Amino acid sequence: MPPNRPLGLLRLPEQNPSRALFNRIALAVGLIVLVSLGLWLDRNGLKDQLHPDRPIRFVDVFYFTVVSLTTVGYGDIVPVTGFARFVNAVFLTPVRLVVWAIFLGTAYELVLLRTRESFRMRQLKNRLTNHIIVCGFGVRGQAALSELRAHGHLNSEIVVIELSEEAAARATSEGLPVLVGDASHESVLQAASIEDAGHILVSPHSDDQCVLICLTVRALNSKVRLIAAAREEENIKLIYRAGADVVVAPAVTGGRLMGAAVQQVAVPRFLNDLLTYGEGLEAAEYHISAAEAGKTWPQIGELEDKLVLGIARDENSILYDRCRELPLQAGDIVVYLRDGDGLPRRNSVSRV
Repeated sequence: MPPNRPLGLLRLPEQNPSRALFNRIALAVGLIVLVSLGLWLDRNGLKDQLHPDRPIRFVDVFYFTVVSLTTVGYGDIVPVTGFARFVNAVFLTPVRLVVWAIFLGTAYELVLLRTRESFRMRQLKNRLTNHIIVCGFGVRGQAALSELRAHGHLNSEIVVIELSEEAAARATSEGLPVLVGDASHESVLQAASIEDAGHILVSPHSDDQCVLICLTVRALNSKVRLIAAAREEENIKLIYRAGADVVVAPAVTGGRLMGAAVQQVAVPRFLNDLLTYGEGLEAAEYHISAAEAGKTWPQIGELEDKLVLGIARDENSILYDRCRELPLQAGDIVVYLRDGDGLPRRNSVSRV
């Protein structure tokens, strides 16, 4: 299969097929019993050809119902009155079609559909490695997709997990492989090859769901880079404790920009420009090597004419006013501003 060919919507096969089978059997048996009770009220309209002198019993009516609904009948018990024949033609025929639809639907869903979806799941898992899983394809998920594409990521490197059928359809229209399911369930994440994923973006519709997803992700893959979105500022620490490497709060950031717009007319527009990759100015990273350790950032050729915003060292952020004369260490990440017209740098992964 071509690597960029979209797989469309993928649904996990039902985890408990025996329950679905039981429900369908119960529905078919219920219809048979209901029809039997109806025919029992008009049992005098039936005749047993093999025992013409014996009254029709309930077991005879039940037998006639079963063979009439599942086959064309054997002819040993037949309707002999006009009303009985009318009931058989008008009432039993639609019920017969419903019973057959139940049988055929069961065969399709529990055999053909499961086989097809399992095959497509294997196709997806076989081609995924170091990929990006996007949990939630709402407004934030779509914005994240645009940014990923701007950085040069292909659709074949991204998998969307979405519970909403409508949002899943939107992601499919973008040419993305989509798993329809709850990202807090282990089986769904495993179907997206979480063990081989490089990054997971978590942006569900609520913070409690975000926490559940983060906990499940960390239970399945302790090394994957986990980036989550928080709706409420008070939940940021909680999501960090659930295992997230980076937590962003779009609502909080947006509120601050709105507040800044009261006193500053142009600043919010330029701040938004910094968040848009490939246009105007943008934030970029420079990773300090062992050979550059001990220098300050103005002593590094690529950074000497750049506006440095700060330094990320391990889990700490050293801001601009404290970093100019600070000796750098191997592994430090210098965050600076650059022209957004440059080519995408997909190996420059944010850690701040």
